[in-house]
Amino acid sequence: MESTLKHSIYQHTDIQAADAVAKAFIDKTPTMVEYPFKFPELKPYEVRLRILYTGLCHSDVHTVKSEWYPAQYPVVPGHEILGIITHVGSEVQNFKVGDRAGFGPQRFYCENCKACKRGAIQLCNGNLAPETLFLYDPYFGGYATQIQGPAKACVKIPEALPNDRTPPLLCAGVTVYNPIKRYVKAGDNVGIVGIGGLGHLAVKYAKAVGAHVTAYTSKVAEKKDELTKLGADEVRSSVDLEDLKTGAGTQDFVLTCVYVPGTLMEAYVNLVANGGTYCQIALPGHGEKLNLDIGRIVMGQIQVAGSLTGSIKDLEEMLEFSAKHNILPDLSLIHI
Repeated sequence: MESTLKHSIYQHTDIQAADAVAKAFIDKTPTMVEYPFKFPELKPYEVRLRILYTGLCHSDVHTVKSEWYPAQYPVVPGHEILGIITHVGSEVQNFKVGDRAGFGPQRFYCENCKACKRGAIQLCNGNLAPETLFLYDPYFGGYATQIQGPAKACVKIPEALPNDRTPPLLCAGVTVYNPIKRYVKAGDNVGIVGIGGLGHLAVKYAKAVGAHVTAYTSKVAEKKDELTKLGADEVRSSVDLEDLKTGAGTQDFVLTCVYVPGTLMEAYVNLVANGGTYCQIALPGHGEKLNLDIGRIVMGQIQVAGSLTGSIKDLEEMLEFSAKHNILPDLSLIHI
């Protein structure tokens, strides 16, 4: 057992000597073990947070199951983190002890590659060693009592946002906010496919920018009233192919928050009006492909896009927008 708890960055120790305690996965099985550990020495550019709340993202599940790549166990996931800063590195100027702050999915970026220079730091492809682009694996994420990471990937939390409902905004929120900001304007017809953690926030953001929102869900009867309260103008089936056909060509923008291989995905693309945009944000398992009707895309001048979280600037903008419009996730709290 002890050999499975060794880690290349963090020293596993007894609880009395530990800086923090994590809930770690030591293999692909869905069982967490308590993992007391010591942090490496705080780097000049790092901060340490006492974690108050952490969101559960589906990418955590993909990671601990090694569905995207071989995980480096023990893994401590969690990249929707809100906490209070307890330690500040000597070179950090924009945070102080006691600040309320958060980490999203990104840990580091080079600032020198083309993506970074145009502000798209989430697409950084520079040399980051010994750092990593994403927050956890091999570094530890938010399923812990504390986290230590680069201050430039940390954001301050607006005062109007509550501790317990803000963390999912740091990944799910910015993931749907960014493409809506990029492609949607007031008066557009917008379809949101898949109303879960991502989709229900997408409905709220799209409505807040003035779009006519259609929510596509597999549970129309069960969720219609709920989705109408969230801001959906229409609620339609995401699994009834005949109903999807009647909506073909009606949406200026379609944001798909699920991945369902086969004819359903083709039907979602067909919802897009001529000159519109189809955007996929839900990731499938490794190696799965999306089949597209190229003729429909070309003849309709349809843009097909993907979108990956957002930059630190995007995170800050999304948090301010959420505070202004009172956009918060619907969630359940669990204690781990």
